[in-house]
Amino acid sequence: MSAFNIIPMRPIQLTFVLLLTSAALPAQEFQPAMDGSPPDVPQQLRAGATGGHLKDELQLAGDYLVGRGVPRDPTLAAYWYHKAADQGDAGAQAQLGYFYSSGIGVQPDPVEAVKWFDRAMAGGSQIAKLNLAVMYLKGTGVQRDIPMGIAMLTQLAKNNYSRAESYLGLVYYAGYGVKVDHSAGEKWFERAAKQHIADAEYNMGILYSDTADHEHDLSKATGYLRSSAQSGYVLAMHSLGLLLVNHPELPQKPGEAVDMLHTAAEAGSWRSSIVLGILARNGQLVPRNEEEACVWFRIAAKQGGANAQKLLGPDLAKCASSGPPSQDQENQRAVAWLTQHPNTSLYVHGDEFRAGQFPTAEIPLLDLAQTN
Repeated sequence: MSAFNIIPMRPIQLTFVLLLTSAALPAQEFQPAMDGSPPDVPQQLRAGATGGHLKDELQLAGDYLVGRGVPRDPTLAAYWYHKAADQGDAGAQAQLGYFYSSGIGVQPDPVEAVKWFDRAMAGGSQIAKLNLAVMYLKGTGVQRDIPMGIAMLTQLAKNNYSRAESYLGLVYYAGYGVKVDHSAGEKWFERAAKQHIADAEYNMGILYSDTADHEHDLSKATGYLRSSAQSGYVLAMHSLGLLLVNHPELPQKPGEAVDMLHTAAEAGSWRSSIVLGILARNGQLVPRNEEEACVWFRIAAKQGGANAQKLLGPDLAKCASSGPPSQDQENQRAVAWLTQHPNTSLYVHGDEFRAGQFPTAEIPLLDLAQTN
């Protein structure tokens, strides 16, 4: 079977995105705390939070953020983080800053985000300093100051904060505010990857597998991408799946390539959905099934919007030629699948706060190759 490249990797682009570990949530205004305890909130925890006990406030905020034991409610999560932040908790202040930067549970307000990041940084929060550095690099909520942003990242890196090392890799590799220095950028990526920072591992995998002016070593690339994917980094899942499809000679578990692509598609990667459609259309790694291929193409078109639809034009036209009954069934299956898999969080990190055990939020720089 010949290898194929569905979506070629593109050269490095430095991009900033705001995404939480969980699915994107609509912005909402603060609402007062609910009267009485909902049946699924332990009375003791509720009483402790209402009484101003910091640990209980953080626990309840984290529960509402991820829907752990309670209905998922970003507004109430923001409310309880605000309570904890007002008590001076740096972790809650950093989380609240992220909420304001991305509109999670509150109306987006970059100036307010900078305020909370600054307070959290004063309280020793490294993630707040990382986010504030990005705000300076972007000029969001504060006057743009690229040297300041780079200086803050460098200070964090010198203190062995590996997330900042990964960010510096992108700054130097892309020449964002500094002279392009691929060697320095890769050095920072490698340092962060040694600490299993998922996006740094992903970038190292891209360097060794698909970057034109870099040595290619598919064994190394697979190792980096597999480690990144195991951390939940969705772009790595897509790239690993595609690499294993294109290079079946690489060591891999049975079904690993398809499993990676499925997981990435479920997280919102429309390019992975396209690859799954092509595999079904060609009968590669999965049974040949034209209807299944059309379902995946329709899923990808809905996930990726205009870009995906343009790319899929000929395939969608062919699917449309099958006639109304088949089209209706395929559309119904695509809609049902998307209803079951609404997640669009493509950037997942495994950090957790100490008290609530909920995902932290940071403003990540994107990756070496814009694969999604």
